[in-house]
Amino acid sequence: MTQYVIKRILLFIPTLIIITMITFLICRLAPGDPTEMKLGQTGEAMKSDAKNQMTEQAKEFYKKKFGLDKSLPMQYLIWMGNMLKGDFGNSFKDNRPVLDKITERLPVSVTISVLSFFLIYSIAIPIGIYSAARQYSFTDRFTTVLLFILYSLPNFWVATLAIVFLCNVEYVKIFPTSGIRSEQFDSLTFLVNLETISCIYFCRL
Repeated sequence: MTQYVIKRILLFIPTLIIITMITFLICRLAPGDPTEMKLGQTGEAMKSDAKNQMTEQAKEFYKKKFGLDKSLPMQYLIWMGNMLKGDFGNSFKDNRPVLDKITERLPVSVTISVLSFFLIYSIAIPIGIYSAARQYSFTDRFTTVLLFILYSLPNFWVATLAIVFLCNVEYVKIFPTSGIRSEQFDSLTFLVNLETISCIYFCRL
């Protein structure tokens, strides 16, 4: 058992490194220049008003600051070093530390993850017990095929469909398109508020 745990831990290290490399490459190879984004400029704006809105000196300054003047392997090492030190940089949108923005949104994400965990296992365990007790029955085969189909659906696609059909006035307007509270949250009773939050969380899952 100890050897198995050690092997899994050792396997986690190269897996994490590969994931960070793929993430870094996707970010670096995405269209657009980070220095232009930092200065709030676009390619068209730079062509029309380059002298007044962006200078080559400013671009060179931000390239050196972000390490973009170095090779990709060196950029990756700098990026990983900053990550390990807890320095995630600042947002290009509002110049706030990225770590602060993550911290603000983490409670909602953790809450949704915990609720989804209990929801998943409250459904999966009874189905698993029933299928094991009635192996190869019609119900067992049906639930197996159904769950395989549902498991193969991308989460982001299902979530997008749920938002489109359950949060759109053109289809079924049940939940708000954003937030975790209804517009009349403060004026509702405790039980109604609890039910509303539960429904919205269920839609977000």
